[in-house]
Amino acid sequence: MAKKDKLLLTFLGFLVVVAFIGGQIWNSNRNFTKEKWVEYQGNSRQFIVKNFLDRTIVEGLTEEEVIGYLGEAEGKTDQHLIYYLGKPKGFFGDQRGEEEALVFTFQEGKVVSATKMPLSSVE
Repeated sequence: MAKKDKLLLTFLGFLVVVAFIGGQIWNSNRNFTKEKWVEYQGNSRQFIVKNFLDRTIVEGLTEEEVIGYLGEAEGKTDQHLIYYLGKPKGFFGDQRGEEEALVFTFQEGKVVSATKMPLSSVE
């Protein structure tokens, strides 16, 4: 094998390792934890809300159970718990658009839906 080929293989191996480590860091920042949710800064909830909804069956939860997962809501009505999410995230950062909220809708004391929606349509 020529020296040039060895150098190219070494460089490609290095790129694979960097991509793997970068992917692990990227994913760890997107994993939901209650601490990340409660201690959010700016739009950081936008990064982890999908992970929470993907791994948690929210339908059928009680208000107390939702609060157990996410802490106290920023807004509350008779039928809703409202959690601030911030501006939507795009691949290159914040998108231009309205701020969003995660709204849990209750019927007979149980969650029937959890929906991301513009904050202006919630208030």
